[in-house]
Amino acid sequence: MYSMAAYKHNFGQIITTDAEGVSVDRSFLAHYHIPAANAPAASSDGVLAATNLGTVAKSIIAGIKNPAVPRNIRIDGNVSGITGVVKITGTNFNGEVITEDITANGITAKDGNLAFKFITKIDLPIQNHTPAAQTETIEVTNECTNTEEISVAVTATTLLGEDSGESVTVPLDSTVHTTVTLVAAAVVEALNENEAIGAVFEASNAEGVITLAAKEPAANDSSLAIAFTAGTSGVTVGSSTDGTTGVPYDQISVGWGDKFGIPYRLYADELVILKLFGNAVEGTEGTVTADVADIEKNVYDPNGSPDGQNDIDLYIIV
Repeated sequence: MYSMAAYKHNFGQIITTDAEGVSVDRSFLAHYHIPAANAPAASSDGVLAATNLGTVAKSIIAGIKNPAVPRNIRIDGNVSGITGVVKITGTNFNGEVITEDITANGITAKDGNLAFKFITKIDLPIQNHTPAAQTETIEVTNECTNTEEISVAVTATTLLGEDSGESVTVPLDSTVHTTVTLVAAAVVEALNENEAIGAVFEASNAEGVITLAAKEPAANDSSLAIAFTAGTSGVTVGSSTDGTTGVPYDQISVGWGDKFGIPYRLYADELVILKLFGNAVEGTEGTVTADVADIEKNVYDPNGSPDGQNDIDLYIIV
């Protein structure tokens, strides 16, 4: 295919007209075909999986994937309030280096406008929120006075999921667990040894106060609670009390949007005279953006949603 910029006048491409002494340039009809397999659905993480933000900006050059054909870039956050600028560096159809800044808007996906063939670097902003691991406490207020097994249950419907309500059995001996600290230590050991609880939380003891701390920052689980069934052991406890509120890491993921790059610099969008989506003209046709200077700004946005099942065909006067 010839690019618009490469079209030359007076090189054997002149044709006559019905008007005497008037000749005109010859034009060509180009057919740009994108097979369905190269036109998958828009993605929020096809280029880069969700990545933790931090207290300093970071540049990502590894683990980046590219769209099958040049497409615009989409970024997405995992929580509300993420507002930083993501800078995308890569190349266009011609291998020329291009960059684009896209401002995050929390959990609302934000799309860029340029068609990237390759993405070589992604600059991520600093975090808007400080991550925190959630904690819950409960205080043992009386030691063991009667040898007996007690039960301790942890509820956390989000953090533990299907394991929420997991219980541990704690054998207590009135001759051994003679202080609230020793009772709490036995409970902590049982909690940490439990496979389901120990995978998510780390329990600790400070003079009879048991703290259950999530191992990783995550969204706050309002259901988190510790409950004792102490029987006749003599053990008593205070109420389960909320400690640190859980705050997840701010994360940004990067993918691609619905716009497809056009391999021409177009003077006008009308030069794309036929647009087919799934081998048919759409009832409401897609949109062509034309730019004669920068090839990466020439894009086609079908009205329908790409899904990997529909070919895209553009017929272009060049």
